[in-house]
Amino acid sequence: MAYLHLNFRSDSISRSVYPTVFLPDLNFWQDIRPPYPTVYFLPGYSGGGLETAMFTNFALYCMRYGLAVVLMDGENSFYTDDEQRGALFSRYVGQELVEVTRSVLPLSRRREDTYIAGISMGGYGALINGLRYPDTFSRIAMLSPALDLRTRDAHASAWSPVPEGELLATLGTPEEYDGSYRDWEFALKKAAETPDSMPDLFLACGTEDFVRPASLRLGAMMKELNRPLAFYESDGGHDHTFWKKALDPAFRFLTGKEESECI
Repeated sequence: MAYLHLNFRSDSISRSVYPTVFLPDLNFWQDIRPPYPTVYFLPGYSGGGLETAMFTNFALYCMRYGLAVVLMDGENSFYTDDEQRGALFSRYVGQELVEVTRSVLPLSRRREDTYIAGISMGGYGALINGLRYPDTFSRIAMLSPALDLRTRDAHASAWSPVPEGELLATLGTPEEYDGSYRDWEFALKKAAETPDSMPDLFLACGTEDFVRPASLRLGAMMKELNRPLAFYESDGGHDHTFWKKALDPAFRFLTGKEESECI
């Protein structure tokens, strides 16, 4: 297993970025030959790539499943584009980071080998950007996705840990949000119109998690759209204790090693 720290200047967000990368490389369990299948993993709100790597065991899953992992810093952006600030995080995640890492590392360029995943804010970001860039990502894994942090009239939900003003800045006004790539319900319905190109979805959520109602609503939507959703549920809340348990079924889903229960 190789553990790398990259640094380059991102044109999408106009600053230096420092992605963290795990490569399966050759190991004692199995010979993993490049180019490697890859998952681009998005941390949650207030979290960064290095912190997320420390709380989880990506090195183990990287070797066990023969999968490269690329983690980046989301900077509380919800992985959306802010044109006024010149901070195009959606383009950074969905295009630039993929292009740069593929150019400097032995990563597969095939859609069927390229996935996007994330925790909380990163789960929301994985969903909207996986659907926005379906030619790049074939599978999406969401761990406790932060889907409904505000009401339809742009007020923060009672349980939202994110300030209302920050949600307005990242998700936009209702007029800007509704019917855009940020609007995950609209994006799902639009993607379902072309099922052959729609990425496969996995969702994990704890039974005591405050985002569980939204996760169940996403599951109900997928049923209505007649699209499969791999679903993992266990006791737990919105924390790394649950996410550690959910990583193994998430990696099994991404690599197709074992199918999760579908709802």
